[in-house]
Amino acid sequence: MLDTKEIDRVRENLSTWLAAFNAKDIDALFTLYDPECIYANAGAPLMRGVDQIKPWYMQAFEAIDGTLHHKEEAAFIEGDMALLLGAYYFEPPQGVTPPEDAHLTGRVLLAYGRNAAGEWKLLFDIDNTPPDVTPALFA
Repeated sequence: MLDTKEIDRVRENLSTWLAAFNAKDIDALFTLYDPECIYANAGAPLMRGVDQIKPWYMQAFEAIDGTLHHKEEAAFIEGDMALLLGAYYFEPPQGVTPPEDAHLTGRVLLAYGRNAAGEWKLLFDIDNTPPDVTPALFA
C-alpha cells in the first residue's frame, strides 16, 4: 500500500520545484536536490551533481519563457526511495508561437531519496519526449 503521508511530502517537493522553476529561482530550486543528483535530459548530455546541473539550468533560464506544468501518472514509495512518473508541458506565454521543432511536452521520471534529516531530495531526473504526450493532455 502506498504511504500517502510520505508520497505527499515527495509531491510537495515537486510542487515547490515547479514554483521555483517557473519563477526562475535557481537558489530555491537547488535546495530541493540531493548533492549527488543525476539529470538525464532528453536534449542534453548526462549531468552528475549539482555542480554540473545548476549551470545548465542557469543558462536555460536565460532562454526560456513560459510555464512548466506536471501531471502525475504514477507514484511509488518503498522505504527511503520514491518515484513520481508524469507528463510535462511547457506552456508558452500567451500570444507566443514556439518554433515547430520545440519540444514542449514529454514524460519525466523523478526519483527521490529521504536523507538522514528526513527530507525528500531529488536524486534522479530523467525525461523523454514520447509522441503520446501532447498539450491536449493538460486541457
